[in-house]
Amino acid sequence: MQIIRHLAETRIVADPELRTLIEQTIAALSQDAPFDPDVLGYFLIVQPGDSLADIDAQLGFSILTNRWTGIRYDQPGYTPSFEILQEHAGYFELVFVLSDDGYGVELFVPKAAGVDPELLAMCIQFTQSLGSASTPGALS
Repeated sequence: MQIIRHLAETRIVADPELRTLIEQTIAALSQDAPFDPDVLGYFLIVQPGDSLADIDAQLGFSILTNRWTGIRYDQPGYTPSFEILQEHAGYFELVFVLSDDGYGVELFVPKAAGVDPELLAMCIQFTQSLGSASTPGALS
């Protein structure tokens, strides 16, 4: 798993499209003041082989469980707790706002072998059911 908290750290991102997206996001968030990951949040890039437990530990909650209802992805009544889900050519982008002041995590899940199949299935299902630039309405 790669964690990006500062613009200089984007150089470790191998995918040029993803690196550019993160750099543009940091630049947009820096228009009024320097980007501060302690105030605004950070970027998390899932790597093939990362376990759900590792991802959950980094996020501080289960990515496959709704943070408010406790209903898991594979259960009736599940709704995702991300604010935005976008599909890109090689990955899914999920945005989680974690506090009322806007602090959040932007998570990137590659469409690659070795990525947890249940996480990919959830991304695919909600991209298809909600549309490419999806907002489930959890906190919008």
